Amino acid sequence: MALERITPRVFVETSNLGSNNSLIVGSEGNILVDSPHRPTDAIELAREAQEHGRLRFVVNTDHHPDHTIGNFWMPGEIVSHAGTRKRLIEEAPSDEYLQNLMARIDPEALPLMGDYKVRIPDVVFINEMTLHVGDLSLELSFQPGHTANSLLAYCPQEHVLFSGDIFCEAGLPSFQDSRVADWFSALEAVEAFDFEILVPGHGDVADRSAIERYRAQGREVVQKVAAAIAAGHDCDQAMDEIRFEDRIHVDTDQYIGYPDDLIEMFQRRSVSRIYEDLVANPNLVDR
Repeated sequence: MALERITPRVFVETSNLGSNNSLIVGSEGNILVDSPHRPTDAIELAREAQEHGRLRFVVNTDHHPDHTIGNFWMPGEIVSHAGTRKRLIEEAPSDEYLQNLMARIDPEALPLMGDYKVRIPDVVFINEMTLHVGDLSLELSFQPGHTANSLLAYCPQEHVLFSGDIFCEAGLPSFQDSRVADWFSALEAVEAFDFEILVPGHGDVADRSAIERYRAQGREVVQKVAAAIAAGHDCDQAMDEIRFEDRIHVDTDQYIGYPDDLIEMFQRRSVSRIYEDLVANPNLVDR
């Protein structure tokens, strides 16, 4: 693992399975945006991050395991939207799920999982909040999109926007916790920020030009579901027929990805989610 410097005081790790992890280095402590998915990566990142100074805050951009499992091994206070804390309390992954998943994606971590428990956020907000670490700040704003409790994080001094899975350069994430209207509105919210560098939830660091390509990928899936509805296909048939490329959960040269059955579940739930929204509001296909 090696944090890559993208501005004088912002570092990013993009090569691990799970969410990108970003370190903002202030004069009075540091902030981490999202914690690693794999425990062994989390332990290594905690060590590397503290080489840059004291880690004061860990921001979770949503509640999904690939953004939050590593919380357990991180120093500092965990910060999120209030909805993320609620979801982690009420819908934490089961021990069985985590054991089975780690056996595939991080088998070296299995001895660590006996002590593991979900670390829920210590500090939450409803609409917006700013974290200060001396001469740098991180502005957090509630922005439903990838999930109902997603947030955007903006460092104005460095002109860097951290989108979480609202925008993913690697490709489309699951839609299972999304609403179609929110998904597209969130991209408009991203475009409204005065940023020079866009750190996605997954994939390479990008700039403003990448947003329209990502929007087009989302539109393509929505249009496929709309076409299935127009052809009279029910939701089960649409789930059987429609797929989009998953470049987030699959195996790569760097890591072992999710098992096929989980990836298939994400696809089917995504199509179902979009189908339900389009039946309720067919005009969403024009977003």
